[in-house]
Amino acid sequence: MVKIGHWIGQYSYEKEGYQKMTGFDSTNFEIEITHVNNDIFFGTVQDDLTTGGTDGIGDIKGKITGCKVEFVKQMPIMALLIGKKQIKKIVEKKHRNIYYSGIFSNDKESISGHWRFKFGFIWVGFFPIPIIPAKGYWKMTLKK
Repeated sequence: MVKIGHWIGQYSYEKEGYQKMTGFDSTNFEIEITHVNNDIFFGTVQDDLTTGGTDGIGDIKGKITGCKVEFVKQMPIMALLIGKKQIKKIVEKKHRNIYYSGIFSNDKESISGHWRFKFGFIWVGFFPIPIIPAKGYWKMTLKK
């Protein structure tokens, strides 16, 4: 079972080129697990803007299967990597779902794994903008 509480972590892109576009080695985030019901958990997530994170407070919903943790991160604002060290934020669009999967440490107080989001399109006015799939690594630890 995942512990209710405050978790701190970081994520990075698998492709070095994408990571360089953020201008940071990794992006920090904080997750507040607010509710656990058997193997399902809920909470909020906030990226650190000073390390290239996405604006807004997002929601997470996940599930535990043995030592495996899976959750979906939904941020309220779309952020796109465009060019070197530029992030374009599209305020009126939600970010595509980001899928996280990982494994608990033995003490169940840290989790590490992979994240990804899928190919798709968003519409800006009359123009479709393709969203290239991306993936990377993440880890988080329960803050005591």
